[in-house]
Amino acid sequence: MRMTCLAGHTPPADPRCPVCVVLAAAPLSRPAAAHEDLCPVCGGDRAGRYCEGCGHDFTGADQTEASPFPLFSGPVPLRSEPPAPRRHTPAGHDPRGAAADHWWAIITADPAYYQAMADRGLLDPDAIAFPAHAPQRRVPLNRARVRIGRRSIARGIHPEIDLSAPPEDPGVSHAHAVLLARPGGTWVLMDEGSMNGTTVNGTDHPVAANVEVPLRESDRIYVGAWTAITLHRQRG
Repeated sequence: MRMTCLAGHTPPADPRCPVCVVLAAAPLSRPAAAHEDLCPVCGGDRAGRYCEGCGHDFTGADQTEASPFPLFSGPVPLRSEPPAPRRHTPAGHDPRGAAADHWWAIITADPAYYQAMADRGLLDPDAIAFPAHAPQRRVPLNRARVRIGRRSIARGIHPEIDLSAPPEDPGVSHAHAVLLARPGGTWVLMDEGSMNGTTVNGTDHPVAANVEVPLRESDRIYVGAWTAITLHRQRG
């Protein structure tokens, strides 16, 4: 084996180079890899647990096989998960807060509305008296279609907002109006051709029959002789 100095010259037998007077050294060589550090599949070098060349798992011994695919040296790609099954969201519920928000219909007897109806000659106070006791009620708006009216067993009418319960409002038709849920957490009102009409937020003009009227939180719906229905959205 010829020896060279650290500067790369080839000196004579004297280990001191006559050119640069530097001690010669044996050529650098890579230490032979131990047999157990070579991949038994491809002969590549071991890098920790896996082979750098084919990905063979050294810890698994004969229970694993080398990957048939070339080793990927770039960024590790993210595994694309299958899309989660899409859950059905009932209409009228906002997907962003459907689990936390609840809509309610707050039902009250409004003396101001009753008096306005009497002043306009639309009801006779002697025939229809304002109720002495009318506790506030609330009905959850948890369906896509919530009907407003008075129950009729003979006609098979069973509205969710039943105004036949004491005190019964005689000015409400059996099938008076309906609240319809719409996407995005909104609601619309539709009068179903009631006898005495439906108004919103105290206006004098009843809404047109069979026409959807958009509603917002805190809007007040007036039906019958004294009934006011207020939409309330409970958050959280």
